[in-house]
Amino acid sequence: MPPVRVVVPMDSQDLEAWRYALAYAKKIGAAASPPVQNYILLTHTKQQLKSTALGSHVGDSASKALLANKSIALSDGAQLHHETLQTLRLTGRGAVIIAYFAEDKLLETIDGLDAVTGVVAVPDVPGRADKWTARWNAHVHGQERPAAAEPLVTDPVIVKALTSLSSSINLSHGVMHPRDKGYADETLRILRAKGHKLEPEHIKSWAIRNKWKPGAADELARLATRIRDLRTKPSLGSFHNPDGKYERWCE
Repeated sequence: MPPVRVVVPMDSQDLEAWRYALAYAKKIGAAASPPVQNYILLTHTKQQLKSTALGSHVGDSASKALLANKSIALSDGAQLHHETLQTLRLTGRGAVIIAYFAEDKLLETIDGLDAVTGVVAVPDVPGRADKWTARWNAHVHGQERPAAAEPLVTDPVIVKALTSLSSSINLSHGVMHPRDKGYADETLRILRAKGHKLEPEHIKSWAIRNKWKPGAADELARLATRIRDLRTKPSLGSFHNPDGKYERWCE
């Protein structure tokens, strides 16, 4: 099952934001089979549990325990512990993560984890998690969720090209192998030469939604930016059968 994703767009310094975030997390965990026993409070740094209102929202004794790398028991017997961006990578499997003071980059880190049960994001400031919200059609507290996610890339030829690229490379790596990067470069150059508009951020989100690791998706977006910004259309003379590849994407 894909992770359940929720955004709580309230003032992150407000006690109600913490209460709603924890309630959503516990609801996600209780609905899982088996019920989740591992909950993570994720912040950028430990200092944010000391220097912001979050520490008092969690409770003084609970905050001290979390800062000492100890778990605290929730009402259903599950355990909540604290992680930062530096310590998260090996602890997310099966967990529900409350991403506090969240922004798109922090949430991309979570996107790179395997087998997360759910994510509840409390943005640092309004709008900071909008890309992530759109990428996953996340439920936003207080808003009706669209029945279906909006397409991240609307040009069907680009979608077919990216789908073909995805099937040709290794998606398990956080960075692209040089050969895979060459395939990506060729794909994007053909699209640009044939008059298609490359939108790097949309391409990046499409890639992450389609199982690319965030680091590799970011590389793809940087390639798209460089090729989009070429002053003239790229030459395709060094590629094997670029017209044939393009025709297949147009079918």
